[in-house]
Amino acid sequence: MPNGGSEDGAPAPQTAGILGESIQNEVSMSGSLLPGRPATSVTSDHADLAPAAMAAGHLAGGSASMAEPGASPLARLLAACRRFAWLIVVVAALGTTGSVVATRFLNPAYVVVGTLWIENGTGRTQGPIQAPELLNSFSWIELLRTYTVLDPVVEQMKLYLRPGKGTTPGLFDGFALAQRFAPGSYTMTVDDAGSQFSVKNASGIVVSQGQVSDSVGKQLGFRWMPGPGRLKPKVKFSFVVVTPRDASQDLQAQLTTKMSDEGNFLQLQLAGSDPQRIAETMNVLQRQFVDVAAELKKRKLTELSKLLGEQERQQEAKLRESEQALEAYRVATITQPKEDGPLVPGLQMTTSSAYGRYFQQRVDLETIHHDRKAIEDVLSRLETGGITVDAFILIPAVRAAPDLSRVLNELSQADADIRALRTRYTDDYKPVKDLEEKIRVMKQVTIPTYAKALVGQLQNAENDLDARISTAGGDLKGIPVRAINEGRLQREMESARVLFTNLQNRYEEAKLAEISAIPDVRVLDPAVTPTRPQKNQASRIILVGIMASIGLGLGLAVLLDRLDRRFRYPEQASHELGLSILGAIPVIAHGRNGRPMPSDRLAQVVEAFRSVRLNLAHTFEPPAAICFTVSSPSPGDGKSLIAANLALSFAEAGYRTILVDGDIRRGELHRTFGTDRRPGLLDYLTTGGDIERVFRQTTHGRLTLLPCGTRHQHGPELLGSARMAELIAMLKGRFEVVLVDSPPLGAGIDPFVLGTHTGSMLLVLRSGETDRQMAEAKLRILDRLPVRVLGAILNHIDSSSGAYKYYSYSYGYSSENEVGNTEDSPGLVEGASTAER
Repeated sequence: MPNGGSEDGAPAPQTAGILGESIQNEVSMSGSLLPGRPATSVTSDHADLAPAAMAAGHLAGGSASMAEPGASPLARLLAACRRFAWLIVVVAALGTTGSVVATRFLNPAYVVVGTLWIENGTGRTQGPIQAPELLNSFSWIELLRTYTVLDPVVEQMKLYLRPGKGTTPGLFDGFALAQRFAPGSYTMTVDDAGSQFSVKNASGIVVSQGQVSDSVGKQLGFRWMPGPGRLKPKVKFSFVVVTPRDASQDLQAQLTTKMSDEGNFLQLQLAGSDPQRIAETMNVLQRQFVDVAAELKKRKLTELSKLLGEQERQQEAKLRESEQALEAYRVATITQPKEDGPLVPGLQMTTSSAYGRYFQQRVDLETIHHDRKAIEDVLSRLETGGITVDAFILIPAVRAAPDLSRVLNELSQADADIRALRTRYTDDYKPVKDLEEKIRVMKQVTIPTYAKALVGQLQNAENDLDARISTAGGDLKGIPVRAINEGRLQREMESARVLFTNLQNRYEEAKLAEISAIPDVRVLDPAVTPTRPQKNQASRIILVGIMASIGLGLGLAVLLDRLDRRFRYPEQASHELGLSILGAIPVIAHGRNGRPMPSDRLAQVVEAFRSVRLNLAHTFEPPAAICFTVSSPSPGDGKSLIAANLALSFAEAGYRTILVDGDIRRGELHRTFGTDRRPGLLDYLTTGGDIERVFRQTTHGRLTLLPCGTRHQHGPELLGSARMAELIAMLKGRFEVVLVDSPPLGAGIDPFVLGTHTGSMLLVLRSGETDRQMAEAKLRILDRLPVRVLGAILNHIDSSSGAYKYYSYSYGYSSENEVGNTEDSPGLVEGASTAER
């Protein structure tokens, strides 16, 4: 929107006005403009809206919003690449230039190849004169890379010395290093007379000088005497001396190895710029590797023989000790009972009798104990008269006692005799009485006396058996311990014998292998001096440089895009700010050289405002007026231009619309429509009076403008007054659409006050300008106020960008006007840019 105009309210020349006046001759009647029609009804206008806009709007709880398309990370990446295309091009150009320059310093690279054959023992029969392999297949590579192999190669080939510019062949013949030396870069110069030399280090300090016939660099630890024949007058050359270990590490890095699948062939590759030198180095390396392998194997076999011989002697002593221990143990336990099973000859005769006696004694003990208890039980019951003496006959021990058996027999005979006498005589008969007395004495005296004596004998026998059983049990308990000890000693002896036999065999094999040892590795293909360099690396380096620089440029573009605090993508409004996207407005600007906007781009803008109008129309429920405030987080977002065109779009759709310039600090809508600023809103709020005097008619009959009026330092207080609330209520009654253009949210409290009066607010976010953190902070303030945030309008978008391609409309599918009447041509406020307030 043009920002020109004077502060006194006089209308400025209308540089961007109504479409029907400023650009209707530029745009054909192809339907890219909003169609002009009588203000019949809102519904009839909605029926002709673009299908894309109808699909974008939805009614949900009285609010409509444009559904955001799925955010594509690839689309955002492409958009970032388009924004920072200059950066990508610059980085790619620098990387390409650097790679091209780097190829200028490349020396031709030669590669030599050598092959080693390795005996890995696969498929061969180990004989007594064949030594086992030194290493497994892939351990040979590790041996090749050790300093034991590389350091001698470096010393022999003098790889610690690197001749530089100006050196001649044979110049460094005889060069050697002392035990202590100073590595570094040096430059040697001979004077014009050819008699004096001087050596300078990298800092330009003279570190050695003298006669050309003397030793060179003796102070630096160099053993070198080139002589006058090689040190010509005015000669100047450079060389570098490094430590042998550093040279070995460099050689290790340049060496490439490859082992065959079977592990029999080891291929070596060495690269360098001097073909003859790398070929000699490769051959020396192979010979050194074979020598080290042979020495290690010889040393291994010698150490193995010594170790096996010592182990054989130690094991022989252990075998004798184990045999003597087993012999002594058998002698000590020959008289003690042994466990059943396979026994050592000489011990078997003691085993069965020991177990038999022990368990027989246990049976006898139980029998005696049972008989004793039975006799005691019979005696106790005999005294009470509860049992007859015949119960003694059932006890085995009683039957084995002759005296008690004889008494019991006599008692049985007396019982028989008395029964015979009682068949003929009465109890008063004297023989009957004598027999009764005898029977009583025998039962009460004689039999108990003999039975108690027998119980005593059984008790003594029981005690004696219990003692013998305890002694025999102790002996039997020692049988497992003795058997285990004997088995352990037997196993130790057998193990010592087997180990001694194995060591003896291996010792003999090791002595034979030491005598007939041959190395496990041999040189199969020695290196040959290459005649042609390896394939040119320049093209590869240039290609890698181009790809790396492009990748770096893309990475920087993505990084800068992520660090950008400005609003640029629709998902930042919906996902980060939580706003519904009501529409996306393309760039509203004149064409080049001051010409109006092309008709195809103008049609895109018109359709965008139609989509926003549709969403807002369905956000408010009829018959209530559509009343909202338009604001933006910060100046320059284009809110005034959006508000003006949105009001014009409502008017074109048949709504009675009033546009209120609520930006009382820097309002410029009067300039946009070419009217006076005073009297206006602040004048009405200050003095009141007839409202009609502050209204301004525009070029469109259904659109009325209420300018901001005379600026006042107490303007914010006037906006928050009761008269302002009454004014908004009155405007809702007279108009169908009340649209209030407010200052930015960051300008003060004005937009928040106006938002509370209208109850709704529409935010304008400009792509590439709006500060997202500022917008987020102001939205937190709105959350605490009675203001409904309707959503956001994305302004100044590039519809050709991948991030906004779903918000554009198809070209060539606009409406046409076949009537040929341009009286009611649709209007659009067109600014030079969207950087409006």
